[in-house]
Amino acid sequence: RNILISVIIPCYNSGSTLKQSINSILLQSWKKIEIIVVNDGSDDQFTLNVLKDITNAKVFTQQNKGLPSARNFGVSKAKGDYIFFLDADDTIENNSLNELISTIIINKTEGFSFPKMKLRGDRFEKIENQYNPFEQLFLNKIPYSIMISKNLFNKVGGYSENLIYGYEDWELNIRLGSKNIFGFLAQKATLNY
Repeated sequence: RNILISVIIPCYNSGSTLKQSINSILLQSWKKIEIIVVNDGSDDQFTLNVLKDITNAKVFTQQNKGLPSARNFGVSKAKGDYIFFLDADDTIENNSLNELISTIIINKTEGFSFPKMKLRGDRFEKIENQYNPFEQLFLNKIPYSIMISKNLFNKVGGYSENLIYGYEDWELNIRLGSKNIFGFLAQKATLNY
């Protein structure tokens, strides 16, 4: 499989967790990967030092414009056929990229794939929601962390950069659904959120 996957990691003052996110990508069974970190105007010295030390990813810097802009900027720099979004404080399990790309290939239709989620914090919870375009109109039931072809992402216009305070992933999912581009749960892929 000669498919390059570009992993987009926005970073705003996330120096304490960024290396864990990058390491979870480096440990993937899928090896044809480029990692793009978008420094979204970080202003704490610790994060800036971490960003300077990164040698296993491409690092780009922009003024602080918010998550949707940082992700869109990362996609504009991506060389991959497929894009995967990961935040700087999350990780994925070792076979996740392989499972996500395989899920898209198996379904043989225009669509995107998404992992199960393990929520970690005060309590532990596992979420394995199937994609339902009607339910998606009322409640965002899938993670922000999707794999999608770069062509499809650009075809729908990427993330809305007006939604800097959240819901940008939900709005994108609804827009994708309105174009009959639906999501598929990758059963063996897991996002540690």
